[in-house]
Amino acid sequence: MAERENPFVCPFCGLCCDDLSRVATAAGARLDAGGCARAEALFQVPAQGTALVRGQPAAPEVAYRAAARLLASARRPLIGGLACDVTGHRAAIAMAERLGGVLEHMDGRAQFRNILAFQDGGWMTTTLSEVRNRADLIVLAGTDAAAFPRFFERCVAPESQFGEPRPRVVTLAGSVSSGPGPAWAADLAIPCPSPRLAEVFASLRGRLAGRRLDAAEVAGIPMPQLDALLASMRAARYGVLAWNAAELDFPRAELAVQAMVDLVKDLNRDTRWAGLPLGGGDGGVSAAQVCAWQTGYPLRVAFAADGPEYEPLAYAQATLLEQAAVDALLWISAFDPARLPPSAPCPTLVLGRADMVFARPPEIFIPVAVPGVQQAGFLHRMDAVVALPLSAPAASGLPGVAQVLAAIQQEMNHAAA
Repeated sequence: MAERENPFVCPFCGLCCDDLSRVATAAGARLDAGGCARAEALFQVPAQGTALVRGQPAAPEVAYRAAARLLASARRPLIGGLACDVTGHRAAIAMAERLGGVLEHMDGRAQFRNILAFQDGGWMTTTLSEVRNRADLIVLAGTDAAAFPRFFERCVAPESQFGEPRPRVVTLAGSVSSGPGPAWAADLAIPCPSPRLAEVFASLRGRLAGRRLDAAEVAGIPMPQLDALLASMRAARYGVLAWNAAELDFPRAELAVQAMVDLVKDLNRDTRWAGLPLGGGDGGVSAAQVCAWQTGYPLRVAFAADGPEYEPLAYAQATLLEQAAVDALLWISAFDPARLPPSAPCPTLVLGRADMVFARPPEIFIPVAVPGVQQAGFLHRMDAVVALPLSAPAASGLPGVAQVLAAIQQEMNHAAA
């Protein structure tokens, strides 16, 4: 007989949907409600896993000792990936501080596009709840939110607590799909190459300021259509401009983000607008939050004798690996088995899901529990205003990231004694 359990939080994207339910049957467990296709696929994870040392199965204790030797011998390790929950992030930062290592999330390139704009002049952002209850116009820039399958279902379709009508949705993107289904297609889709978004939003700022633009079009958008979009934005009572930095993958993409957040500020002189940076999958928002409160800096931090150092260009993962500036890679990927470590010119230690498959096994692989499925914890939502509690609807005997890092540190202590 099937047994249903209380709703729990999904850890597999930045929405952190809190209405998932699991059904336990004699044949195993499956998601019963609330899950998108991504959640349903990633929820299925083996209850046990096998540690590997140089490609050969090893007992956990043997793997911990081998990992301790690898990390203790490193002069400047890179602790990357960081796809875990808050407890794992805190343990990773403690390990980096002990080893004099560098911290970088697997989505660091996308995060940095937002950080540059935020550091330059701040921004005005909103929450998912505000989008759901107050927004009357949502402009999606460079994205159709398809990477977040339940965004429309959770934030656009539900009835507002304050009786507001369903918001109108406009997309500005190079290629626009219908999202999770025809019912959630944008009300207006304006084709726009993503690399030219900065031009579009700079032009909107100029037109908002009353400036004349001697051009028939901007980025292929006729001026009358651009003016009509601006008129709609000015008429909105609560507008939201959303983007996904991971999809803005082109040179100087931070300028597009900068133009967006500056337009939001300008619009707030006459009406109410806010930005919404989509993202936060694989523990990205939690990694950034924990790093900020533990070190005082965003990610791309290294530890030296006198404390943390923030050098975001020098400490980018790709730069460090290309220049062989690190001599060990500790890769943490507890959510998605497809997020494998990058090719590195140094020994690699992976703490990952038990179902990870490697074309070339790392020097050491230690399977860890999936937060929110096999182990309880906390994870920040994409809007960074709340850390949601994760339960363990399919608890297993696998250790969590923090437990494994603690065991490795203990082995290092024994070796040093």
